[in-house]
Amino acid sequence: MRLLACLSCCGGDQHGNGGDQYLQPLNLLQPQANSATVDELVEQSAAARERVWRSLGSLEPFALGQSPGSSSLMAGPKWPAVRQNFRVIHRPSGNVMIVSDGLSDPFNDIHDGENNVNGFGLEFFIETPADEIGTSLSDIKKSWQFQLLYTVSQLAAGHGGISNIIDDMQLLSTEAEGVADAIPEEKRRALVNRAGRVGALLGLTDTRLGAADYVPERIEGMPLTEVRLVNIKLITLTELKLITDRGAEGRRKLSELLAGEGRLVSSIERESVI
Repeated sequence: MRLLACLSCCGGDQHGNGGDQYLQPLNLLQPQANSATVDELVEQSAAARERVWRSLGSLEPFALGQSPGSSSLMAGPKWPAVRQNFRVIHRPSGNVMIVSDGLSDPFNDIHDGENNVNGFGLEFFIETPADEIGTSLSDIKKSWQFQLLYTVSQLAAGHGGISNIIDDMQLLSTEAEGVADAIPEEKRRALVNRAGRVGALLGLTDTRLGAADYVPERIEGMPLTEVRLVNIKLITLTELKLITDRGAEGRRKLSELLAGEGRLVSSIERESVI
């Protein structure tokens, strides 16, 4: 997957004036003082995430991933504590949310807790109608929703600084490989480009403060550094074209058009807003 030409289309001029190149420096994380061991910090981080997952709905007890040391550990970039986990949450609305669960673990190769940070400073989620995703572990892992979540999570693990860029830019966009085959053939014309990629907008936030199924922007209670909870929104090819044509201005415009209760929900049945 590419983050639109290696971030060239995701950052840049925040005012939409010409070009679309990322020129802002990454923010340095400032960890809190902490004398706990790395193992203790990892467990504290996992507990903080689980409190948030349970606040969002009914959390499935199983994780879509493997434990450290497993011979079948998912391939790809290393996650901070080598735990590539994903969780499933049943939302009050009836939707299903799948979340990454480990990108914000403290790094297990930093032995001084005072100099550690909460991993890459983010976790991703996709919310989707229940009838568009399976119920068994194997069905969910074969779904386009999981494939998109997994691919974006691997991008973040490989890049390392996406949370900082979102802090600066608010919204990113990407074209994801490895997702098209999981999308029903009759829907691919609207969602899959000639290169076999699907478009996604990263960083939409919930504008319904106080709603019963509100999704927070941060995961509170992390032991070291702030952690952002980042939405992944599947977008149509016409919406993706707005972004490729107009860059940051196009992302802001698309964010404005994606309003209402389903703002954070990804569905292959959704009509394009353009």
